Amino acid sequence: MNAKKGIIYANFVKPETLGSLATTTIAYAILQGITLDEIAQSIDISELDYANQDARLPDPVIGELMNVLVDKLPDRAISMEIAHCAPFSMLGGLVQGAMFATDFESALTWFVENSSIIADQSVVHLEKTDSEVALVVAHPSESLDQGHTLEATAGLIWRLLNTITVPGAPLQKVEFANPKAVPLQPYEEFFQAPVWFHTGRNALVFSIDILRLPIHSANAQMFDFIKQHFANLRQKLNEDRYPAALIPLRRSIMDNAAHGKYEVAAAAAAANLSLRTAQRLAKQHGTSLQKLIDEIRLINAKKFLSNPEINIATVAQLLGYADVRAFRKAFKRWTALTPNEYRKERLKE
Repeated sequence: MNAKKGIIYANFVKPETLGSLATTTIAYAILQGITLDEIAQSIDISELDYANQDARLPDPVIGELMNVLVDKLPDRAISMEIAHCAPFSMLGGLVQGAMFATDFESALTWFVENSSIIADQSVVHLEKTDSEVALVVAHPSESLDQGHTLEATAGLIWRLLNTITVPGAPLQKVEFANPKAVPLQPYEEFFQAPVWFHTGRNALVFSIDILRLPIHSANAQMFDFIKQHFANLRQKLNEDRYPAALIPLRRSIMDNAAHGKYEVAAAAAAANLSLRTAQRLAKQHGTSLQKLIDEIRLINAKKFLSNPEINIATVAQLLGYADVRAFRKAFKRWTALTPNEYRKERLKE
């Protein structure tokens, strides 16, 4: 699939991730005796910018890099080792905001609001019950490396929260969506809590009582200043990827996709626009409403196809196709591969 990899996103905006995730992971790889030549055989390291930790990289680079590590060190909990030793700067500027947050809840909310700084396709939210609060994290590309990058990032976030909170942030449990491929013990030793795999979600679960715990270096004035700075940064990142006028429309498409809705009329209605207005808006910005929908379809199609337990007909239904032949034709047009060809290539990696 490498020869055709560039075709996959040819008609779409490319999802990006914070470069510090890659540079930190490469530093770890070198410490494990893996050479840059070995890494360069699998990924294009020319795109990495060690002088700019806030540089943005295409999403696949991070997952492919993690796969190099997993292949070289198959019996080790790589994600937990990285979470244990990586500098907090791997999370970019989000560290400063968390450190100045007024309490634990505001620190959690900080990560929810700014998750796109780490990876612009990430989906992070809080789920609360009467007794628990969970920081739930997902990313469309997590299946590319069986969730290892997401595990490492979640582990580093918890390590930071545990460091800055008075008297610490003990976990109730940890859940990961992907199956466990290595011994469980390193995970439970790192998180100091029960860890469950194949649960359908990635979540750091805390007692609800922890929300009001103070932060060591809380500073409301600095926190407000940093929040404004990051609001501006989020807006700039969105503007760089999408015109501001298209962002509400694209968000509506993503929300609809979560419920299996991919119709153009439904996308317009969810954005409180008439169909004609939504189509005109997309055209004014050099695209079409259907292309915006197909971008999300492609992301989700790749995610579903990476799971061999979901048959192709079911993938088509999940993506809103009544006819599997229409899905095959569309996927071939987007990627130059049939769904079966793409799945076979993914399962080889």
